[in-house]
Amino acid sequence: MTKTSQTNEKMLAMNEALVLGSVRQHELTEAAETLNARLQEEIAERKQAETALRESEDRYRNLFNSMDEGYCIIEMIFDKREKPVDYRFLEVNRAFDKQSGMHDVTGKRMLEFVTEIEEHWLVNYGKVAVTGEPVRFENEYKSLGRWFDVYAFKIGEPGSRRVAVLFTDITEHKRSEEALRESEERFRAMFELGPVAVYFCDASGVIQNFNRRAVELWNREPASGDTDERFCGSFKLFRPDGSFMPHEQCPMAEVISGKISVARDVEVLIERTDGSRVTVVVNIRPLKNQRGEVTGAINCFYDITDRKEAEERQQLLMNELAHRGKNLLAVVHSIASRTMSGTRSLAEAREVLANRIQALARSQTVLMADGFEYASLTEIIRLEIEGFSDRVNADGPDVMLNSKTAQTFALLIHELATNATKYGALSQAVGHVSIQWKVEGTGEEAEFRFRWQEHDGPPVKPPTREGFGRILLEKVVAQDFGAKPKVSFAPEGLDYEIHAPLSVMAASSAPPPPGGGGSLNAARKGL
Repeated sequence: MTKTSQTNEKMLAMNEALVLGSVRQHELTEAAETLNARLQEEIAERKQAETALRESEDRYRNLFNSMDEGYCIIEMIFDKREKPVDYRFLEVNRAFDKQSGMHDVTGKRMLEFVTEIEEHWLVNYGKVAVTGEPVRFENEYKSLGRWFDVYAFKIGEPGSRRVAVLFTDITEHKRSEEALRESEERFRAMFELGPVAVYFCDASGVIQNFNRRAVELWNREPASGDTDERFCGSFKLFRPDGSFMPHEQCPMAEVISGKISVARDVEVLIERTDGSRVTVVVNIRPLKNQRGEVTGAINCFYDITDRKEAEERQQLLMNELAHRGKNLLAVVHSIASRTMSGTRSLAEAREVLANRIQALARSQTVLMADGFEYASLTEIIRLEIEGFSDRVNADGPDVMLNSKTAQTFALLIHELATNATKYGALSQAVGHVSIQWKVEGTGEEAEFRFRWQEHDGPPVKPPTREGFGRILLEKVVAQDFGAKPKVSFAPEGLDYEIHAPLSVMAASSAPPPPGGGGSLNAARKGL
């Protein structure tokens, strides 16, 4: 090959190499430009993603710090047996301090703030960290002195032991609930144990609730909420004048219907299923909602049966006192007229009159002790003879005399004792008196027998004139006792005897004497 040919081939090879290099450079330039474009796109996408992430984190952070609930992320700490024993605070929001009452907790463990963590907190959080199951609960953190409403859920990788806790301090709410519960318990105790009967009705009059005292006064227990039990739980109702009162016309019905605004101290008669009646005073107020609409009513009522009976007895007693006062004045007038019309001197008549009025007063004292309804015969005799009881032998069962015969009997005993002291057995040192009485027979045939016997006194002479004493012993006794007495003026002493129907003498309403009665002799030892 010639030198020229070799040169041409080299030149051709160099030219091809230059062309090939130019092509490769172009390809490399295009590849570089493509790679650069892609890199710019990735950079732009990454910046956009970073911006989005930052914006998302900002939104999360704003939400995290702006919410009122406390929020924290904790990492559970387990011991070698995989039992939760503590937890570390990784992150908290701004509301955490206010809701928990704790400060500067990030990076620290809970046991750095409290001496003990109650078991239920560790169990709940530990379960969430292990199982990943969220939990919602309310409980008290006694170490912090607060109640919390808690929602806990797992966050992070599957093997993570991190738990997010969203919580609210509900201590005041719990305290309010407890105060309300205690208030309700106090109200319930007062409602059930109070002396006043109480029941509630709804707007249709159906009984919704009632207390023990209401059941006692009704003598029945209605069914709460029963539409057939409306306005009142009693069997029947009556007005004070005795007229029948349908339940639909009772004060509760009138308050609920708006016919009357309230019922104040209204008297109502309740008839029970056994036919007995009680008088009650009712006070009723309507119950209203926020719009002022009547939603029902409450009735507070109490028993005044004893008071009404006492008022009736008091009125009866006042009438009786007025009647007895007139009668007593008439008796005093009669005693005074008879005493002052005799042949006695003024001084003697004055003394006799005073003694007789005192005897009458003693009978009134005995009567007054038992409400002027009856008086003890034994007590009347005891009061009259207590000044010389060692010379009087009195023996007989206690008999409750009615007010009329008690008054006359007291004057009779006084008159007999006075005459015995002045003219009879008791005017002598050795004289004595025997008083005996008894009841013979039963039922309508029962007879009261009384005998006064004087012994070892001066010779007895029949009275020559008819004074108050003789009129009392013979005529007044015969009129008031329904039997003529036997009077014997025997020389050895006066013998005075009465056989009268017990039905005339005794009080029908008097209780039996304590211990079945007894003689006066047992009581004389204490005189």
